[in-house]
Amino acid sequence: MLKIFFITLFSFLFINATNAEQIKIISDKLEIIRAENISIFSGNVYAIEGNLEIWSEKLIMTSSNDETEVEEINAHGNVKIVREELSISGDRAQYDPIQNKLIVFNKVEVIQNQSTIMCDKIIVDLENSSSIMSSDSNKRVEALIINEK
Repeated sequence: MLKIFFITLFSFLFINATNAEQIKIISDKLEIIRAENISIFSGNVYAIEGNLEIWSEKLIMTSSNDETEVEEINAHGNVKIVREELSISGDRAQYDPIQNKLIVFNKVEVIQNQSTIMCDKIIVDLENSSSIMSSDSNKRVEALIINEK
């Protein structure tokens, strides 16, 4: 039940971001590499689309050759993704809209209301509504589920 709940929220969170008609990104620096269709936002990066917010130290967007579609989004350094009651944080995040997969790496923390899941890596397959949370051999996945009444 909890797994389905989180998958539904992840789907809602990222499907809107990739189909956005307008996304606002604020950073200290923007570097555009046209030959590779890459935009690199760095320094106090803040991106907002509707009620989806992303913070990171660096955000790299790769576009299609005709620059009409985003092929990949990578966020690096103190990544935090917030939408309504859901917050996901980690050291790095990668979203692939073509495969419809989100991966968040290193010291991952997923918080919804008062419930928390902590792990080293989460892979969310938005196409098939599945997720895999894992940690290295020295740690284990931790979940604290609090039922609100």
